[in-house]
Amino acid sequence: MSKFKKMTFLKVLTTIAWADGEVSQSEINIFKTFYRKFDLEKHELDELKPYLLSPIAKKEKDELYRQMIAELSSPEEKKEIMGALETMVEAHKRMKSEERELVNQFSEWLGKTSHTKRSFGRIKNLLQRTIFKHARDMNPDMEKYFKRRVLNKIELKSARSKTFTNLPEERLYFICLVGTLMAAVAHVDDHFDATEKKALKRCLTDQFSLEGKELALLFEVVEEQARQGFDFYEVTAELNRVTSYNDRIHLMECLFEVSIADGKMAHEEAEEIRRISKALRIPHKTFIECKVRALDKIR
Repeated sequence: MSKFKKMTFLKVLTTIAWADGEVSQSEINIFKTFYRKFDLEKHELDELKPYLLSPIAKKEKDELYRQMIAELSSPEEKKEIMGALETMVEAHKRMKSEERELVNQFSEWLGKTSHTKRSFGRIKNLLQRTIFKHARDMNPDMEKYFKRRVLNKIELKSARSKTFTNLPEERLYFICLVGTLMAAVAHVDDHFDATEKKALKRCLTDQFSLEGKELALLFEVVEEQARQGFDFYEVTAELNRVTSYNDRIHLMECLFEVSIADGKMAHEEAEEIRRISKALRIPHKTFIECKVRALDKIR
């Protein structure tokens, strides 16, 4: 099967992953499994990234479905897709009944001479119920991993620098949630200069009344966390849990302030803010309005 057709199949899977409004790190790992199974190259994985960053319009989604149906025409191509699905379900060490159902029904569906919208809908629901079923299950050993990690960093850095804070643990955690997303926007274009650092510190100061050594300590923690990577789903899910809609709008405005601090807004920064705003359940129209206001400030 051609790499073009493999990419079409993976793009269809992204639309299924987005069905619950988010694509988690676990779901991204699922795509990486297919990527390896299909022997794709890095630049081909890069082609998939826009589909993982945000959901596509319904018209484009329907076109992808039709394209996949048309492209999976030969027995060899169908066999290759089935082999990839077998690998996915066997990754759980044992094939459960629902996962075996996935392979059997998908095989039957591929074997049909015609495919209806309803039949694809059934397969889509089946994929969602099997391949992506465990992608959001919380591993008890990893629960609140981000929280434990940042609070541990604060404790260690406080002891080392002899800078102590009287802020309660939950407040520190909240500051790190917000600050890490701000720092992530600043880092996304691989260019984090002095003006962006100053803007990030200003946002932390304005929003949380931080100053002096306490500000320096928390800035170091959030900047390091953003640079090293974090569970995007855990951070945004927690912010949705503990903040109001207006709080999230204010956060988005802060993200744009950081992005324009150097006098321009990089495409990567705008796309990262769009991804964050989507995860924070902010309407696209509101995101665009906020982006326009930010761009007006640097024109």
